[in-house]
Amino acid sequence: MKSFFAGRARDVIGVLLLCGAMGSCANRSVVTTEGALSYGPEVKKIRIEMTNGTLDVAVLEEGAGVSEVTWKGGLRRDSLSEEGLEQIEQVPTVMSGELDPEEPGTFVVRCPISPAGIEGMIAYEGNIRVLATMPIEVVVSNNGHVTMVGRKAFSKIRTRRGDLRFERCFGGIEANTGQGVLIAYDHEGDLDVSTGLGDMQVFLTKLGKRVTLSTGQGTVQCHVPGESEFEVDARAEIGRIGNDFGFEVRKVERVPDLGADAPGPGGGAVRGRAVPGHQVHPLARGQAVGGGGLLAAQPQRQ
Repeated sequence: MKSFFAGRARDVIGVLLLCGAMGSCANRSVVTTEGALSYGPEVKKIRIEMTNGTLDVAVLEEGAGVSEVTWKGGLRRDSLSEEGLEQIEQVPTVMSGELDPEEPGTFVVRCPISPAGIEGMIAYEGNIRVLATMPIEVVVSNNGHVTMVGRKAFSKIRTRRGDLRFERCFGGIEANTGQGVLIAYDHEGDLDVSTGLGDMQVFLTKLGKRVTLSTGQGTVQCHVPGESEFEVDARAEIGRIGNDFGFEVRKVERVPDLGADAPGPGGGAVRGRAVPGHQVHPLARGQAVGGGGLLAAQPQRQ
């Protein structure tokens, strides 16, 4: 089966939501970039920092050195004036890398940024490849979509606004976007994701210890694999909750603090955001047999 997200980063090179942050974007240019950064055996985590763009985080290709980060894509440079664009075009088009002096063992990869005081920006559109078993952190300070495929180590992602997509990731994920759609496909293990505004679709192949899905406004769907045992705490401030497991769903005016999750019989818990409204009975126990089942919370007009 072809990858559901194949080519996602390549297809969205261009406008995105970046122009909206720059007004008319009357002056712009594009340049391609590729390269590699090597790091030593002391590195235990990689942090990728960028201001804007669309990032496809993938595993290293065959033949690449295991102790390096590679990238290939393009830089879009925008400014409100011709003079500003000329200064932005003087910025080196390659990424930089260095050890974080305040966080030993962390190698920081930085995408090019526009000079201070210039009304403009640089957005990276392309991929960054790292070892699948190397823990990583991605920080997008402004607007950016992030896609991850084939990760086997813990991944942490934060973007102010943009979609987040994960496929075949097994090492645990913690992710947050202020606004955007979140999709996790063929996911195995722990998952802690949130969005201030946007829908979520999660397809689990194997439960970890805990799955937390939180949206300020949007529809949440979570597919649980067959032959799974788990406990659920699902809440919806406005809207309804549906499930395939026969859980009791009731309306409450105030939600108590339940504290820490109690592990389910299979060692897993699926927990929603704790807010007033409709809820599945707190820590209801369920079992998915055969094809699994779906837990969904959907907003409705009042």
